Amino acid sequence: MKKHIYSGTGVLVVALLSGCGASGSSAGAVSSPTTMPTATETVTVTATPTQSTIPTSGNYAADLAALGVVPDNIKGFADYMEKQICEQTGSALGVDVRSIGGNKTGGGIAGVRLTVAYFCPEKSQEVESYLNYFKQ
Repeated sequence: MKKHIYSGTGVLVVALLSGCGASGSSAGAVSSPTTMPTATETVTVTATPTQSTIPTSGNYAADLAALGVVPDNIKGFADYMEKQICEQTGSALGVDVRSIGGNKTGGGIAGVRLTVAYFCPEKSQEVESYLNYFKQ
């Protein structure tokens, strides 16, 4: 009779691979799912408008007059200011903010802030960053 010597590690590997010989049992067996579950993530972002840096009365013409600006055509002036400030982005916005902010006939810095308050309050932080030019 021959004696077989098995190493402890070899017996352990065989037992693990064979599922410990338990037939009909899933103990120790690894199953792989046929389909992987997918996670769906919904993210809701609520934009909060930035507060204006200048108080308003609700009447653009009256607020401009308080700054000493009384244009012949308030609608045309408002459209111009909105186009130059609210519709611009990036460096073009910076150039327009500095140009209008340095011009007292348009209300200067307060005129720029008033335009932002009425027509595009969401841009107030960006416009303020360009107005910092005048603090130098």
